[in-house]
Amino acid sequence: MIKPDGRMGRPGIMDALPKWRRDDLLRQLVLKQKSAVQVAKEIGCTDTSVHRFMKKVTQAEITKIIAEDAQKRKLDDATGIATILNEDGADVASDLGWVLRELKDLLQSAKGDEDRVMQLGSLKEIRQALMSIAEVRGQLSKKIDVHLNLNESPQFITLRQIILKVLDNHPAAKQDFLAEMKVLQVISQ
Repeated sequence: MIKPDGRMGRPGIMDALPKWRRDDLLRQLVLKQKSAVQVAKEIGCTDTSVHRFMKKVTQAEITKIIAEDAQKRKLDDATGIATILNEDGADVASDLGWVLRELKDLLQSAKGDEDRVMQLGSLKEIRQALMSIAEVRGQLSKKIDVHLNLNESPQFITLRQIILKVLDNHPAAKQDFLAEMKVLQVISQ
């Protein structure tokens, strides 16, 4: 029997797994979320089988997995920050609404009462502090930027591999292309 990698012999247990499962285990191994021993126990083989499978994984596949994970983590971080800002904004808005209601009630009942006048002064200061917080929150929510590095983009890595493969047939063009990529600091080769 010819294996998927072109060698003769029977396929390993990792090769026999469904593609989605094999890809998931590969991602966990590359990102060091699970060890070879843990994966071996999970699928019922030896860690040697897992190590043999990992030897067949190309550097391009490993790079792609790492790039996808980095991109996902950056987006998750930005989403988390945006969520926190939005939640804080709801709190500030409700607190500001409460202060305004209290001010209105005190104004209606404060005529000639010294204690009420002092409460009004305190509420006025609280209102000003909440307004400042709301202003800062508004400025922060407008300035969330997500910066993705092109070198970490799985799509760019795939595109770069395709371009380099095609340029192997045109050595002079490949050298020009690589020189331009170095100038743009897209590659370090």
